[in-house]
Amino acid sequence: MIYAILMAGGMGTRLNVSVEKPLFKLHDKPLIKFVLDNLKSSKLVDGIVIAVSPNTAETTKYLKSLKGDFKILDTSGEDYLKDLSYILDYFEKQSKKDVLLFINADLPFISSKTIDEVLEIYLKSDKDALSVVVPVEVFEGLGLDYSYEYNGCVPSGLNILRSENIIQDEKQLVLKKVELALNINTIPDSEIAKKLYHKYYL
Repeated sequence: MIYAILMAGGMGTRLNVSVEKPLFKLHDKPLIKFVLDNLKSSKLVDGIVIAVSPNTAETTKYLKSLKGDFKILDTSGEDYLKDLSYILDYFEKQSKKDVLLFINADLPFISSKTIDEVLEIYLKSDKDALSVVVPVEVFEGLGLDYSYEYNGCVPSGLNILRSENIIQDEKQLVLKKVELALNINTIPDSEIAKKLYHKYYL
């Protein structure tokens, strides 16, 4: 089985707004709804699990109001790695052979086409894990800030792991796609996203 794990339990302090980050609106639509809709349109994803935490209580309420075909999983929200370990433990108890695609709730432009493209590359790989990175020049070309860079690339927030809580041999996939760079961390990020919205959704 291939599960999409939508990470929506972080505090999102860099955005510095009164609303929880997954509920921050881009053209009157919450960020998390963009990601959820794109995951639902995937041809390869079998199920969707949304990881929430006490940091995102209002997001949890919103998700429950949608009554969609997804599962809500409560995590501590203390930090990303701790939540990741908890999620891997949760799935490992069911099977060690499932594929888990992790995607952050602040990535509204990652299309179902790209999601399926990444999954297809992973399924053909001989590695247990895959991380998707974006060249720095994509961020610089858009005027987007980034907090971490390694060998000229920035993590995209889209990763794949096997459902086992162990260190996994990883393939790094470099994709020069704007949609992978547009994670909404700050208000300036959101302003850039507004300008590019029509390219992706109209």
